[in-house]
Amino acid sequence: MHTTTRTLSGAMALVAVGSLLLAGCGQATPKASAPTSLKGPVTITFWNEMTGPYQPVVTAEINAFHKLHPNVTVQDVVVSNDAALRPKLFSAIVAGDPPTVSEMNPPWATGFISSHALVPLSTFIRGPQGLSSAQLHDFYPSMLNGGKWPDGTQYLVPFNLSANIMFYNKTAFQAAGITHFPTTWTGFYNDALKLSTNGRKAFAITLVHSYPFLAFFYEAGGHFVGPKGQPNAAAFAPNGPAVKALTLWTNMVDHNAAVLTSGYASDTLFGNGSSLILEATSAASPYLKQAAAGRFTIGTAPMPSDLTSATALFGGYLGIFSKATPAQQLAAWEFVKFLTSTQGTVLWAEHSQGYLPVRKSAKDLMTSYLSAHPAQATALAALSDAKPEDKPAWWSQFSNQILINAIDAALLHKMSPAAAMHQAYQQVIQEQAQTGDY
Repeated sequence: MHTTTRTLSGAMALVAVGSLLLAGCGQATPKASAPTSLKGPVTITFWNEMTGPYQPVVTAEINAFHKLHPNVTVQDVVVSNDAALRPKLFSAIVAGDPPTVSEMNPPWATGFISSHALVPLSTFIRGPQGLSSAQLHDFYPSMLNGGKWPDGTQYLVPFNLSANIMFYNKTAFQAAGITHFPTTWTGFYNDALKLSTNGRKAFAITLVHSYPFLAFFYEAGGHFVGPKGQPNAAAFAPNGPAVKALTLWTNMVDHNAAVLTSGYASDTLFGNGSSLILEATSAASPYLKQAAAGRFTIGTAPMPSDLTSATALFGGYLGIFSKATPAQQLAAWEFVKFLTSTQGTVLWAEHSQGYLPVRKSAKDLMTSYLSAHPAQATALAALSDAKPEDKPAWWSQFSNQILINAIDAALLHKMSPAAAMHQAYQQVIQEQAQTGDY
């Protein structure tokens, strides 16, 4: 694992993190129900999906936290992926036995909040063991806002997030006489056409998640969610941003400038040179390097813009469950602060080699690292234009099924982009009627 000379490594660095966290706390008076001190041994459970290369990093952080808080035991429960974690959390809440703290995507939390299963973290943030104004403003705003609900309550804080960027085969671009990645949709379309020769299709489109499409949609000025949490009809209109973004993609497919893939096959196509452009989050960087195996130079660039510059922010947040005892909740809050401190997030970002630090102050400690890891540097530079996931109750079903089905229908020529988005709007209205807004 790569670390910079300005960043401590391993458990010793994480011990230092805890010292920093304990040094700076806000002084506002908490609500009466907020626990204020840890007394006696406490055990908390931490559910997460940090498998593979990420699990040792989480383990090291937990061990270091134990050294700072010997009276707290963190039980690490690792779940295979978010597709398994979400139903596991729902089942645990129904059974009355949720974890103390868990990683989760913001749309899931809307249901948890409506059933009073989550603790408002605003209570802890304002408490004696909370965060000063400077510490709170040190979080990247787009990330922190992803855990804040319309009433202003902070229920989640960011943990492992990444933003959509463009990866491209820099060697092939140079051979084609293209000196830099295009900055507009028009340039992107024209360069993809130019690069698509000898049976090769430049842009690899995959829909494992909806966020690749969402990034283009946001650039077209789109907002799927209205001001009160309802579906925004204008987003789906025949001349609206969803149809505009989908038309760009279908035109690229129709003119053999884009190839449709399933799952993570796009990584393989990009790695072997069958495709030359891939949209993905910065977290894909180590996997694409492995796929390319040094056959060509990988370039990274911001998303090409349309009406505006934008990108999609995607990943996991941390929330604390109300079923826990007051002592467990406070222990969980100390653990959350530990994971999201400046030094802690630096270590996480560097060891994960793809995820982003959640604090602005981390960037100064990562200068050497970011120069050697351009994907994260590119994604960090785009955070000012990044949009977090929306959070209405209907969003998960819409983004994971309705929207993806509409995109597939248009790309596979089953429906026109306008017809596909009209159908998607009708379906999401039905979903809203069943689940409500926030």
